[in-house]
Amino acid sequence: MDEFSCGRLQKAKNLTLILAFAVLSVFTYFVIIDKTNIIIGLKNIVTSPSTLITDFLVIGGLGATFLNAFSLFIFNFILIKSFRVKISGLVLAAFFTVFGFSFFGKNIFNVLPIYLGGIMYAKFEHLDFKTVLPTIMFTSALAPFISAMAFSSGSFEEAYLLAMILGIVIGFIATPLAKKMVSFHEGFNLYNLGFTGGLLGAVITSVLKAYDFNIEPQKLISTKYHMVLLITCSMVFLLMISVGFYINKNSFSGYKELLKCDGLKSDFVEKYGYGLSFINMGINGFISITFILLVGETLSGPLLAGILTIVGFSAFGKHPLNITPILFGVWLAGATTQVDKFVLVLSALFGTAMAPISGVYGPLWGVVAGWLHMSVVRNIGVVHGGLNLYNNGFSAGIVAGVLLPVIRTFTNRKNKFKDKYLLKRQELYKNLYSEEDLD
Repeated sequence: MDEFSCGRLQKAKNLTLILAFAVLSVFTYFVIIDKTNIIIGLKNIVTSPSTLITDFLVIGGLGATFLNAFSLFIFNFILIKSFRVKISGLVLAAFFTVFGFSFFGKNIFNVLPIYLGGIMYAKFEHLDFKTVLPTIMFTSALAPFISAMAFSSGSFEEAYLLAMILGIVIGFIATPLAKKMVSFHEGFNLYNLGFTGGLLGAVITSVLKAYDFNIEPQKLISTKYHMVLLITCSMVFLLMISVGFYINKNSFSGYKELLKCDGLKSDFVEKYGYGLSFINMGINGFISITFILLVGETLSGPLLAGILTIVGFSAFGKHPLNITPILFGVWLAGATTQVDKFVLVLSALFGTAMAPISGVYGPLWGVVAGWLHMSVVRNIGVVHGGLNLYNNGFSAGIVAGVLLPVIRTFTNRKNKFKDKYLLKRQELYKNLYSEEDLD
């Protein structure tokens, strides 16, 4: 690596730390201004079942929710630094996804057993834990299983022990399962662990129900912190674009090339660098906020999770041109049916998991994928009882797996027709002109 590249990489690391510090400073401010209720709020968050949909802003308040997010932020940051994990696009996607869901379903209590199971799997397979850490971070989608079981009826000691065992089992088997499941959607669903978690969650839920374990659905959604979240997100995304602009030699040079990428198995950090990746993350963050405002919905914990997941995956497959058709497709489905605005927006944000479909096969198929996703995701949660936080990732995997053969049938037919048309034109051209004329 030359001196310029080393300097550029060091800039990326330093400015990323500045960005992290800025975010944590904002979080600390909210913790301080809400300090009177923070202990009670954090206790409510940790002891909640965390099933879909549990907005921690409702049950814990602003300060406690930001403290919970702060805790998971630091926890994952320390793991990444301790195991010297390379900051790839996938790692950024995992980091921001977990960070986003710390407002909605994940807390330091219910993710720990899953991470422990991941460590045990790495030891069992003689692997370096850093190779499976991103997968385990995503696997925390099933964290509500731990909370729901630990705080169910019966003695806490028994319930907690069972919850710990279940979490460890989930963390242990998630990695081999995820490798197998990716073949179903062929990578066209960026949230592979959402699909894997949905199937695994369905099995676990069925077993729990067989033993009369009742799962109570929830729908707690905050509406009182819209302006605070809007201002905070806007500041963070603007800072991301500024940091990326600086790293990218004070320019947007190369961003057009990034927009041409189809997003299928695409690590933008490796292909285009940190600068353009940060720029893309910030831009997609603003697109997400704009979509929410245009629909007329209020920012909340779950929607913040959706926004930050898009931002994370903007380093690993998503950009404005391949997510916009999905957003439009979901909006179209919602506009032609009776759908709650919150459900529409949440489904649209997470439905961008299928961005590679519009990237590879064109925006029209992206719209179709988004339209189908809206219908499927509304009915698929019952399968896992609301205990898979990446319910949209589960739906996206199903839609992608079903839609891909259909897309290829039409595209292959179109290509065959085009080839036949070109051959006929060539034959006609030869018949009309002699070889001398052609010369």
